Amino acid sequence: MSEKIFAYVGNWGFAPAPKGISSFRYDAENGDLQLMETIRPDIAAGQLCLDAENQILYSVNECGERRGEIGGGGYVLAFKIDSSTGKLTLINERDSLAPEPSYLCMTKSKKYLMACHCADPWHVTKIVRREDGSIGNEVLFDDTALVLFPIEEDGSIGAPCDAMITEGTGGKGPHSQRNVDPVTNHIQLVEVISRLHAVIPSPDGSFFVTCDKGMDKLITFRVDEEAGRFEKIQEYAVDEVASFPRYGAFHPSKKVFYANNENQALLNSFTYDEEGRLTLMDKLELLTEDVGMIDGKPVGAQDILVHPDGHAMYVTLCGLNDIIVMSLDEEGKPSLKQQINSRGNLPRGIALSPDHRYLFSGNMVSGDITKFLVKEDGTLEYTGDKIEAVSPSAIRFFKAE
Repeated sequence: MSEKIFAYVGNWGFAPAPKGISSFRYDAENGDLQLMETIRPDIAAGQLCLDAENQILYSVNECGERRGEIGGGGYVLAFKIDSSTGKLTLINERDSLAPEPSYLCMTKSKKYLMACHCADPWHVTKIVRREDGSIGNEVLFDDTALVLFPIEEDGSIGAPCDAMITEGTGGKGPHSQRNVDPVTNHIQLVEVISRLHAVIPSPDGSFFVTCDKGMDKLITFRVDEEAGRFEKIQEYAVDEVASFPRYGAFHPSKKVFYANNENQALLNSFTYDEEGRLTLMDKLELLTEDVGMIDGKPVGAQDILVHPDGHAMYVTLCGLNDIIVMSLDEEGKPSLKQQINSRGNLPRGIALSPDHRYLFSGNMVSGDITKFLVKEDGTLEYTGDKIEAVSPSAIRFFKAE
């Protein structure tokens, strides 16, 4: 009997159209994906976290308002996986406490789940009476935070036990500005508020990196599991203003961390020490020529993935809708190797099949998943297979034991 492998795809998008989580059956022999069902179309499941050992899938609902309320933030959800059918059953959900939960991951012990928030760039103006009796006003923005949740024995998400609020300038910094995406009209504040877009565990689980695209920073921290508390290690400000650090990935065996940028086709590579402090190692332009603006905005990165053998890395680019393949040398330093079209519109999430034979690109805007053969040298070859989907973002494979 062939082994059972399932793929879970979180759907995300700007439009208030149905999204949810799609479940696919994966055929290990030919790499085919067959849709089984899409559940919870009411949630924007931009990112997923898989606990394969305990057969639990965690998801964000990247929204800014609690159901039936004005404001209040998003949600994190836990689903039980039926290993025989691959179907998901909701265990519970929790308020994430801040707007737009954008990424989540677990500690190595699987005792805690953490979520970071991209935050809505909205503001309120409050009239205040100062201590001297004069009257003025104050502009306030939504909080952005990492929130820590204990995991209960049944895999459910417990009540939050800690929050690390990350600060912005409130519009008073030297680089603070208001940008508007010309395609979506989405407001992008530059160094005004913190906007945490990803949180990534180190290979040994001793520390984490969160990418703050609002403040052009990378923040490293650890979790004190006995106390259930965050401990900040370092804030690293990148050189490029408004580059928007988006996602990151660790080398599997070298002490190297890679961070891409949403607003610039640039990859930053860092070494790190035992404490989890980053030191810039290399900057690599992901395009060999200047392509200028596309639809009024610069070409920037979406997802990033390091091959488990440590010899290749993949970054997707929106605008061009390309996948950039890089080779990694003995020190983990990247160099450009291939630029190939994703064959879809806005490749927001990529994943390797469990046997690493195929790379799948979730193309959010065109609503499809395209399949590529991974060659021995890490380069890609389009197979011609395009799987209809909803608005695919995160892709996670689960192999039933």
